Amino acid sequence: MSIEPLAKWDSQILLAGLTSGALVVRDDGLIQYANPAFSALSGHTAETLAGRKLTEVLKLPPKTDCALCMGITDRGTSQWATFHGGYLLTQRDESAPEELKVKIKHSPLPDDWVLCLIDPFSEDTTLTQAHSDFVSTVSHEFRTPLTSIKGFADTLLSYGAQLPDEEKRRFINIIKDQADRLIRLVENLLTTSKLGASRIEMSYRPVPLQRLLDKVIHSVLAKTQTKTGIERKIDLSVKPTDLEAWADADRLEQILINLVDNAVKYSPAGSTVTVQAELLPNDESQLRICVKDEGSGIPEALLPKIFTKFYRVESPLKQEVEGTGLGLYITKSLTTAMGGQITAESTPGQGSKFTVMLPAATPERQASHRRKLYASEEEA
Repeated sequence: MSIEPLAKWDSQILLAGLTSGALVVRDDGLIQYANPAFSALSGHTAETLAGRKLTEVLKLPPKTDCALCMGITDRGTSQWATFHGGYLLTQRDESAPEELKVKIKHSPLPDDWVLCLIDPFSEDTTLTQAHSDFVSTVSHEFRTPLTSIKGFADTLLSYGAQLPDEEKRRFINIIKDQADRLIRLVENLLTTSKLGASRIEMSYRPVPLQRLLDKVIHSVLAKTQTKTGIERKIDLSVKPTDLEAWADADRLEQILINLVDNAVKYSPAGSTVTVQAELLPNDESQLRICVKDEGSGIPEALLPKIFTKFYRVESPLKQEVEGTGLGLYITKSLTTAMGGQITAESTPGQGSKFTVMLPAATPERQASHRRKLYASEEEA
């Protein structure tokens, strides 16, 4: 493919030899040239790209503005020298195009043309970005409740004598709720730190699931109704009703609270969250706990990432729902530490289902545990 502006300064050979993906684009967003590295990265050939809009192969992340990427510029008015992240819409498999996270750099060329250099994010870059996003999120999560606590405390100190008792009680409840939110955040950070250092200690015993799930559901519904004023419905089924898990009770409660709380938070008003616990039909030494919601769901391509530390799925509700991206990471880590596993299934627009597999409290496991305790006491 011959391009006049490139021919003038004889750089087509240079671009063809670059390891970075390169596109030459008019400043109205129409692609004129793609080098072999870009074709290898994207799966698009140079011939199929010629004349297409840049917006057809690159997607901007939320809250990122780039006139060239959005194709809204006028010829001759742009002064391009920009750098930002984005997503490359690859075409390696026509039946299932994927989004690849990339770095995009725009640089001006002669005659109102623009050079776009596209590189995939390396693991180190992604991790650095994740840590940066985490620090930003945690700062926001701390600042929001602290601002509320300080504001309502200042109001009570300054005008408490003039406020009716009901109003003072409401302010105190808000302060307590925000303090509880801070405690949960700190607990998640401490748990994450212990998991990273492999310092989580487990105390195993039979845990009655009916009683534990009743407690978890009551806690989650009470918190949700207090904060939103919206009543939610959770269907609970435990079969058999005396089903017991072989687990650390506190850690299992933490796992279930994370899953049920997420299901309620990301479900629309009036929807139903379903929680089921049962023995595996073909293996009564294992049990299965399923938490299913009727929310917006998670794209299949993102399912492998949701248990990653600091990761939060892009969602219209993301800004409305508090969170640091640690809940599912902690949930999976604790489940694995107790000899279990967790999986997720989701269909966008139809909700998500999380399944936790754990050992059941069989007589054999309890007897083995008692023998180990007895042996330890003998050695002591």
